[in-house]
Amino acid sequence: MSPLLKKLTSPSLFHRVWWCCALLFLGLLLALTGCAGKNPEPSPPKQVQAHLDVASAFLREGRPRRSLKELLTVQEKADAYPDFHFLAGITYTELEDSDKAVKHFRQAVEIKPDFGEAWNNLGQVHATNQQWDKAIQAFERALEIQTYFTPEFPAFNLATVYKAQGEYDRAISYAEKALKFNWRYLRAYQLISKLYLDLERTKQAAVWLKRGVKAFPDNASLMYRLAVCQHSLGHTSDAIYWFKRIKKIQPNSKEARDAQDYLDILED
Repeated sequence: MSPLLKKLTSPSLFHRVWWCCALLFLGLLLALTGCAGKNPEPSPPKQVQAHLDVASAFLREGRPRRSLKELLTVQEKADAYPDFHFLAGITYTELEDSDKAVKHFRQAVEIKPDFGEAWNNLGQVHATNQQWDKAIQAFERALEIQTYFTPEFPAFNLATVYKAQGEYDRAISYAEKALKFNWRYLRAYQLISKLYLDLERTKQAAVWLKRGVKAFPDNASLMYRLAVCQHSLGHTSDAIYWFKRIKKIQPNSKEARDAQDYLDILED
């Protein structure tokens, strides 16, 4: 896979290190045992890969129509390669053609069943169309793949799906799982605190917001939410501390202006 495509997806999702000695040993072992090894995933021809690289670059620049033009140029030659279908799926997603996006993501996972990012993107298209059961199935499939390096994404997406369905306990469970996979996942902290606040469980929301502020010590939004929670819990001194910290680290932010409104009351 080209460097551009790696950046578009996960930085090391397709990175594989094959030691020469291991290959020689494996070949010898298969020859001795008579077992047939699984053929490695074939790489696209250089000419095809060049078009995929250009399409990937256009997607990164927010130009899906140019990406589509590159992909259509090699469509017949690239049909057997999962990366082509993955890029096509993203391209059609950006063009808001969900039917074609689903088609290509499905082709990607049919060719490569352990393509975690394709499963995750397939789930996102279904979720956008409120096809909840299909979305859940795709996200869960992504989570099952042990070689998928960013499982926090499908876990977070499952949390959002269950939130949309009003299943808050399941949503919280998957949001926690996302943060277990990646403790520096900002959107997951925002989501789990919102879930607890919607349930009027302010104390639990504050616990997660404290963890979020620890992970992102300069994030004014998390700090502001935490300060408001502390105020709601009657922890005035803690609330004042966080409101003042917001003003110190992000003095020109909206949160700083709102924090001053609270301080005008709390310090009166």
